[in-house]
Parts: sequence; structure tokens; C-alpha cells
Amino acid sequence: MTLASDGVVIDDFNQILTDFTRTISLSVVTKTTDAMTGEETSTYAAASNVSVVFFLEDLRYIWELAGLVAVGDAYVIAPATLGIKRYDKFTIDGATYIIDNVENRYVLQTLMQTYCTCLKA
Repeated sequence: MTLASDGVVIDDFNQILTDFTRTISLSVVTKTTDAMTGEETSTYAAASNVSVVFFLEDLRYIWELAGLVAVGDAYVIAPATLGIKRYDKFTIDGATYIIDNVENRYVLQTLMQTYCTCLKA
């Protein structure tokens, strides 16, 4: 067990991951912009299996001036070292999801996990 200088146990998230782990097939995206047209192209790498905490959620909405905006179909909590980023995609239980929002979560200034909001593709 490793203690950070501020008393936070860095292995706390690893225990949560051990208890609630699900394996997803993650494809990392690379975005390129054509110099002539300015058109953006997404290229996905070959998928690899990674362990995360995954949970489904009924589609949630938030109210914005423009109206109701979809928030997310599913959520992933991943080790920060995994480097998940927006627009990466993954497959689990035969369904494909695109990561829409990524937030790093800190406890007492110690990076513990990455929290992702996902939309069904």
C-alpha cells in the first residue's frame, strides 16, 4: 500500500477496480486534419482489452437554453494511467460506445481516476 504525502492511499482506486472490474475492448482514436481542405479524419487503432469500471445509465438530459441536451448512456471509471480521451470508442456486451467527456478525478490533489461519460454509437 502506497501513501501519498497528503495521506491518500493511491491503491484505493485499484481496490475498487478489482472489486467491480469489467473488460472493454478499447480503440484509441487519432484525429488528423487535411492541410488542403481542413477536413478532419478519425482513425481508430486496433482494439485492446482493458479493465475498467463500467455502468449503464438510462439516457439523461440536462436543460440548456437551446433545450434538452443528452448527457450520457453509460459511464466508465478508468485508471488515470490508461490515458482514455474524448472520441475513443469501446465495445462491451456487443454494444459500441463513444467517449464524449473525460474528467480526471483528484482526491486531496492526488490523481485517482478518469471518469468518462459515454454515448451509444
